[in-house]
Amino acid sequence: MKLFVLIAGAATLAWTFSTTPAQASSTDGGGNAETGDTAAYNMGKRVYAAKLACTGCPMAGKSLDAGMARQLVSSKGSVTLSAEETKALNLYLARRFKL
Repeated sequence: MKLFVLIAGAATLAWTFSTTPAQASSTDGGGNAETGDTAAYNMGKRVYAAKLACTGCPMAGKSLDAGMARQLVSSKGSVTLSAEETKALNLYLARRFKL
């Protein structure tokens, strides 16, 4: 009887640790959609990288600091941006540098 209990216990323990949970926490699937300010912030980050700081862009090789961010927010700049891109860029800079 003791042998049976040991074998059954070992089998149960082995099965417990060898299976994976059906719904382990992960980042896959729904519920990760960006909305509101998060989406605008990330868009502003992309606009800055793609249209202002890329190779050949006006700010290529320059470091972005609070003073430069204030200048970008207050001026139109040499790059043409859509209204949505401008709003997103301003949100990104304002949040990043607490303007």
